[in-house]
Amino acid sequence: MKYAIVTGGARGLGLGIVTALLDEVVVDEVAVIDRELAPPPAAIAGHVEGFQADVTDERSVHDAVEAVARRFGAHPDVLCNNAGGGERAWFESGRQNRWDSVETWRKYVDLNLNSVYIVCREVVPRMRAGAAICNTSSIAGILPSPFLAAYAAAKAGVISYTKTLALQLGPAGIRVNAVAPGLIYTRVWENLGAAMGGGDSKARATFEAAVHQMVPLRREQTAQDIGRTTSWLCSERANNVTGQIISVDGGITLGRPAGE
Repeated sequence: MKYAIVTGGARGLGLGIVTALLDEVVVDEVAVIDRELAPPPAAIAGHVEGFQADVTDERSVHDAVEAVARRFGAHPDVLCNNAGGGERAWFESGRQNRWDSVETWRKYVDLNLNSVYIVCREVVPRMRAGAAICNTSSIAGILPSPFLAAYAAAKAGVISYTKTLALQLGPAGIRVNAVAPGLIYTRVWENLGAAMGGGDSKARATFEAAVHQMVPLRREQTAQDIGRTTSWLCSERANNVTGQIISVDGGITLGRPAGE
């Protein structure tokens, strides 16, 4: 039996990843590690089990991974470091001030970058040749992002660490890649859109305006898009792909179309 560990897999992008890994038969079972667990959809509920943990806390991660190993086996086949994002107060801090507080900066880095290291440090020694890791970064880690400086810096760190880890683990036969999502209306964007637009009622409109202004394909990205890309990177179909960062962004990182 093959199984995956997906952090932040209870909802949003993480649930898209969990669903795709199962739908495309990359793994047979998925262990979700999340601070706030939620029941999985009925269609996949029999193949998903949740383990509550704070991915920024070493002891919490260790205990959760130990429980996962007891339940599913000693050697995970896939690891998806997806947990991340931020809270509304952090986003509003970036909108209102040129400088985040040091405390807010540290929170962004802890949740979006340090968590990846903490989880990898716990899980990777348990993986064997043929295993795969996919980290969730962001196009904010590729493009200058003044409004989200701390978040962007953390996600850029994920990109750097993904490449370093791929080089470190290559001789062991373990692949490491990352996806960089574009504009997806998850809980993170609900909070960000509210902070940018001036309230909950304007969050969706703010998001749609950003899609129109930034995305050459003129359509938002989805959790399913990210799930399918992550699933491919973790599958045998990508068995010679490592150290790569794939932007799933409708062309945002290309820049604006000519003439605009």
